[in-house]
Amino acid sequence: MVNSNANALGIIFPNSYDGLVPELVTERLMASIPFAGRYRMVDFILSSMVNCGIDNVSLIVRKNYHSLMDHLGSGREWDLTRKYGGLNIVPPFASNTVKVYNGRIEALASILDMLKDAREKYVVMSDANLAVNFDFTAMLEQHIESGADVTIAYKKQEIPVGMKKPFDITK
Repeated sequence: MVNSNANALGIIFPNSYDGLVPELVTERLMASIPFAGRYRMVDFILSSMVNCGIDNVSLIVRKNYHSLMDHLGSGREWDLTRKYGGLNIVPPFASNTVKVYNGRIEALASILDMLKDAREKYVVMSDANLAVNFDFTAMLEQHIESGADVTIAYKKQEIPVGMKKPFDITK
């Protein structure tokens, strides 16, 4: 087991890009789409968090999450079975003030009490559509050293032509 980073809570948004591939997500969400036969898209970001010592990870799901639950199970494969923290799949929650969420802000609002009660000082958030091995330790260290309120990791690149929608000037 890697050294635990008790100061970081991981939050994964597994439904973020479901709208881009509606044919693939009619029965499952983006995070549980198979990759290379054995793996699912969520495995990459979840493994990256665990390998950096983040041992409290929550996945805030919206819909079609049964195949994700089947795949992740109790989190044993990532050493995330524990009394406090570990792997948490947070189903959609609606209250008087927040409907079932439509975006990340509403998703976070639906778990605000959980976030307030968290022991960790920092929160690492990610989507599950990334097939990368990401070093969150370096990012967390840089964030703490900088004293910033928010740190974002990104890669600047051109939007592929097939992803661009033509602008209709008649509307």
